[in-house]
Amino acid sequence: MNTLEFSVGNAMGHFNKTGGPKGFLWKFALAYALCAIVVQGLSMYLMAPIYAAAFNPLVMEDPDLMDQVMLENMGRVAIGYLVAFVAGILLWMMFEASSQRRYMWAEGFSLKLGADEGRLLVVGLFWIGLILALYIAMFLLMLIPISLGLALGTDGAVITALVTFVIFVAYIVLAIWIMVRFSPAAALTIRDRKIQFGSAWRVTKGKVWTLIGSWLVLGLIMMVVMMVLYMVFAVTAVMSLMPVMQSGSDDPAEVIAAFATPGFIIPAIIFGLVYVGLAGAMMHVFGGPAALAAKTDPNWTDTDAINETFV
Repeated sequence: MNTLEFSVGNAMGHFNKTGGPKGFLWKFALAYALCAIVVQGLSMYLMAPIYAAAFNPLVMEDPDLMDQVMLENMGRVAIGYLVAFVAGILLWMMFEASSQRRYMWAEGFSLKLGADEGRLLVVGLFWIGLILALYIAMFLLMLIPISLGLALGTDGAVITALVTFVIFVAYIVLAIWIMVRFSPAAALTIRDRKIQFGSAWRVTKGKVWTLIGSWLVLGLIMMVVMMVLYMVFAVTAVMSLMPVMQSGSDDPAEVIAAFATPGFIIPAIIFGLVYVGLAGAMMHVFGGPAALAAKTDPNWTDTDAINETFV
């Protein structure tokens, strides 16, 4: 049996060191991008009248006409938001389950709706409850500096501001630490094929700073990649809009027409596709550290599954 070492390097590279069929990451990213495009396309279709009004100078210059368009299409807009919301939940369930099955059981890429996905939905509800509890706790904690400020008045403004800052920063650190402690919940749920949340606290004992370190490095890498992508798109966008910018025209119709040219639309589509694909890839990659924490759980003794990693 292989001994899995939980380290920053292994946590960051876990996505590339699982067993199973090849090509998982690019299939995951491509499917994620295609699904996102379909959902976004359907949502945009349902809200097309609003987008059309937003690009119509005559409508934008008339608040009453804009309000009329909004009222006439309120039903379509509501359905559009509902479709995006429901589809977002379903896609998260399916892609998260697929990602964790790869990490925990070295499976190939597949999307389905089954017991794994249903259990992850419950885990997601636990996460919502935890986040709401953290927000409520922060609100209650902020009552301390508010009460202090009321008691001291303007003379104690500096002290109140300092206390507020210290409490806020300390609480944010605590909240992040708590959330990291529960981060392997999805991986544990897929691993054990039953809903797991509280047991994630035990699994992450002594691993919090390694998890945070790995996510910080991955986040910095992702930030650099996205900055380069944005810069490339910005340059191409400015070049396509240069004629109308040089003309000095302030005609809204001409400006909108410039955004509708192939020179702007094609780079924008390519940028959108690459961006969504990268978002999908990073969803899987960022799940690696927490999954490795679950896989290095000393209480888990599935030799065959463990041997699939770092082979």
